[in-house]
Amino acid sequence: MKTKYKAILFDLDGTLLDTAPDLIAACNYTLDRFGYRKLDEKIIRTRVTAGMREMMKLGVPEKDWDSAGIESVMRDCFAEYYTAHICDRTTEFHGIGELIQTLHNNGIKTAVITNKYYAMAKKVLSKFEFSKNFELILGCDSLTHSKPHPEPILKALEILEIKSEDALYVGDHLNDIRAAIAAKTDSVAVLWGYGQNECADIDSWGATYKAQDVEHLKSIIFC
Repeated sequence: MKTKYKAILFDLDGTLLDTAPDLIAACNYTLDRFGYRKLDEKIIRTRVTAGMREMMKLGVPEKDWDSAGIESVMRDCFAEYYTAHICDRTTEFHGIGELIQTLHNNGIKTAVITNKYYAMAKKVLSKFEFSKNFELILGCDSLTHSKPHPEPILKALEILEIKSEDALYVGDHLNDIRAAIAAKTDSVAVLWGYGQNECADIDSWGATYKAQDVEHLKSIIFC
């Protein structure tokens, strides 16, 4: 199989794994524990990739954001619960494991660049056999900046010894595409993730490609 790319870099949440069910459970557990009403899953899904603080703000009145401890005790509660239940209901998106194995078999380097904390990313990925093929995982705390800043992608390329023009970044969120554009890599905006719930029209993101599903993504890589 032939491709012009020497490395494929992936976002995690909403791209490789459907982590939303466990993130939603952690959010509602935390809200309930601190006396706030649990939220409907559809509401929380509008902030899944924005981070735990933004998710909790959906259930805490704005006037209470400072006093409620969203930046401290509530955040710590969320993180503790989520870490303990990080893969209760999380699943890989259909075809991802096979794709990663195909890339590995064809000598194409792969890495994960996520705005999740590194320890969390490492733990959840370890539950999936395909993760053994990743050369590198970078979290939001791995470097000074996180997406949409290009630093994580540029650092990954440096470590992997790959030029920007030889890499493709795959993600489901506007911040993924912005980071890829700034790093001068090609990009794929995937349509099966969470980004379209949070960002403007995907056609305005500026991605090199859009992928309907993993099989479509595979056809983009091996064109």
